[in-house]
Amino acid sequence: MIAKGLFLVCLLLTAAFPVSGPQVEISSHATFSPAEDATLLRSVPYVWQEMNGFCNWAATTIAMRYAGADINMHDLFALSGIGFSFAYVKYNDTMLMFPGAIYQQIDPVVFACRLYGLNYSIYFGSDIEGVDYQVQYLEQRGINVGLIDSQDEAFDLMRESIDGGYPLLISVDPVWLPASDYDVLRDQGATGAGHAVVVVGYNDTAGVAWIMDPGVGSFGNNFGFPTDGRGNYTQISYTNLNLAWSNRYYISIRIEPGLEPVQDISSQLGPYLRDRLLGVGESYAPGSASAYMWQFGEKAFRGMSVDLTADGLETYLSVFDGMKNEVQFKSAVLLFIGLGLEAQTTLQYLSYRCALDSVPKFMADTDLSNFLAAAQRALPHSQALADNATLLNPGNVTASSGLAPTTFRAIAEEFNSTGDLHTALINHNENLSEISAHLLAIAESWKEAGDALAEIWPESPLVLYGPLIVVVIGLGVSVALAAIYVTKRTPSQ
Repeated sequence: MIAKGLFLVCLLLTAAFPVSGPQVEISSHATFSPAEDATLLRSVPYVWQEMNGFCNWAATTIAMRYAGADINMHDLFALSGIGFSFAYVKYNDTMLMFPGAIYQQIDPVVFACRLYGLNYSIYFGSDIEGVDYQVQYLEQRGINVGLIDSQDEAFDLMRESIDGGYPLLISVDPVWLPASDYDVLRDQGATGAGHAVVVVGYNDTAGVAWIMDPGVGSFGNNFGFPTDGRGNYTQISYTNLNLAWSNRYYISIRIEPGLEPVQDISSQLGPYLRDRLLGVGESYAPGSASAYMWQFGEKAFRGMSVDLTADGLETYLSVFDGMKNEVQFKSAVLLFIGLGLEAQTTLQYLSYRCALDSVPKFMADTDLSNFLAAAQRALPHSQALADNATLLNPGNVTASSGLAPTTFRAIAEEFNSTGDLHTALINHNENLSEISAHLLAIAESWKEAGDALAEIWPESPLVLYGPLIVVVIGLGVSVALAAIYVTKRTPSQ
């Protein structure tokens, strides 16, 4: 029951769904009419996140579009490089896998904003652990950073941003949002998840604000674009806004004009995507030990192709030998590895596919034929590992129907029944080998695609790779991966 509840909390906001056709955007809700004394930004474009796990990217697209960037969310997947990024680490009892949309969200957005001459400012609650280091590091990278000490300061920032003509992207705990879509969280008493919304108006007299919520309609029975207008200029009381916002440390982002746009986007974007695909550590984690401890890009998929074999899994699980309830615990770990693998590869597949479609428009004068041919070879293998069922039905682990979760669930059930891990793994070796082969094929495709870009851009330009600040605006998937990051250790560890 504990595992089921944890999985519900972890994955509810990360459900992945197919991106079919062009991104859907609508103008402000036709029937919306605020009070006369409201301060409101009108005609802010609504961008639906299309799938859980992309809330920050939809919200960022809203902010960038309002600031003048003519892009959609799929374009942002390409411009930020997150569609071509993946991170993985296995060390001792730790196994973590992050699609580009989740691994890091500050630097990729800053990179995209600078291409369009947009100034990016981020604000943190002063009570975040290690915030002084984060502020110092970000400021050294030329990023505007501010601290928020109280509710009053947070709401003053909201007013200042909107009065200045620009919306404020904020991180919130969705349990406090008004949409009925989040009733499943409220019913479970599940707080602490993260979600991104954009504040577009306020009324101090009435004590209400208006938000754009890209996440409505993105999971469960409510799945589908919110044609009823919910999420678009949604009214929320100051009380609930503060509860939602303060539970996420008042993390806020403002995007506005102020820099010179890059004249030749391809000269910056090409080498950047090359390094993301090839897994250059300094691109993902500059100045951090993670640049050397983690595997990124094609190296991440290559490492997973080894670690998720029968031999690799048996070696990894041996770390937990001798612990209390060893068989039950290892079975749970196997189950969550399968669920996590499907969730993360689904997120990556959809962002990769969309980014790949968008890249040519930003490099119209560059011959990308070799790059595109190599990159497209990953698509059928990514699709083979991707499936919506795990994330469409949060909390129901038996609903998962894809290759990864069904394989790992079968191994877990057999091992839990017999106590013989080696035999359980061998009995399902054919499926494990298939999973490994798909991961390796993705790695080979990414390497070939990165090498194709390296032929065009053999040397790095003066690209300022951002800091490793893991402040995830939409925290759902990060928490989901924590289910795989096993923290219970034996006394010797």
